[in-house]
Amino acid sequence: METKIYELLGPCGGIAPNTLKERDASHSIPTIALQHFIKNCTGYTPIASMRNVMRTDMIQVAFSSPYLMYTILGVGLLHLNRVSPGNHLRQLAEAYFWQQAVRLYQKALSAKLTRENMDAILSACLFMGLTSLCPEKFEPTDSWVLTNKPGAMNWICLQSGVRCIIELSQPFLADSIWATAFAESANKEWGLFDCTGHIGREGLDPVLADLCGVDDFTTEQTNLYYAPLKYITGLSGLEKTAVNASICTSFIGRLEHGFLGLLRERDPPALIILSQWMGMMCTMSQWQPWVEGRVRQECVAICMYLENSPDPRIRGLLEFPAKSSGYTLKWNRQ
Repeated sequence: METKIYELLGPCGGIAPNTLKERDASHSIPTIALQHFIKNCTGYTPIASMRNVMRTDMIQVAFSSPYLMYTILGVGLLHLNRVSPGNHLRQLAEAYFWQQAVRLYQKALSAKLTRENMDAILSACLFMGLTSLCPEKFEPTDSWVLTNKPGAMNWICLQSGVRCIIELSQPFLADSIWATAFAESANKEWGLFDCTGHIGREGLDPVLADLCGVDDFTTEQTNLYYAPLKYITGLSGLEKTAVNASICTSFIGRLEHGFLGLLRERDPPALIILSQWMGMMCTMSQWQPWVEGRVRQECVAICMYLENSPDPRIRGLLEFPAKSSGYTLKWNRQ
């Protein structure tokens, strides 16, 4: 395995043997990273078909795709460095792997998506957003909500990449290593993310519907809040399980451009909707530990920003995300 990794990455300006190996270690850091990914990182995926692809077919594809291999090595070290911090060489290796992964992935995206490169691009895209979801250090005060720096919200925009790649891959997606796994995942999500033909506020939280201006004739075409609000309503009714936690994660990748624009402007109703999802994910972080990397702190940031609102509806709707994220709202401190 170690030789194959070096043979793959060496020609593209990558690592050389023994340059990333700790003294007296039996394996190099790239080998440790790959083994850690296969044995540990994939275990957080509760859907068996997806987990199996990650451990088998995707690894085979990676041995012919440097950017995918670098991505996998980056994920492996990201997780290892978060659960066992303090290793300077591993930290340097993680930064290097991600740098190379992004550089080569961007180059791959500049070419046409084909049947031949679809699996490598799709697989890399599935994990590429993890670096922004799991920064080494993140505080609520770093959030775009409190800094008013729109670029600090890019981590949300990155999560829609998989959806775009899947749409572009439709002509030959049936031949993908992910075809069966995606179909199984779609079956589990059936009805939760489809607003086709939906109209009005039936089933929605009345206070949240009022805040978002939803009436009996509202559709996703007439109101930017409608689809995310319907998604949240469906997800909130799910039992807290590992599989459902995985389903809930896909919410963030389904936000459309118009709604993202509202978030960028720190629009209160949009922030409230997002905070409901963040609060939900905080309650299921035992199955999705990446939530602790950023989402919990972003949820706290929204609570800090909106707790000064004079609108009683917003104050009431903040209770759930605040409690879920561990933040004490100012009116509860007295």
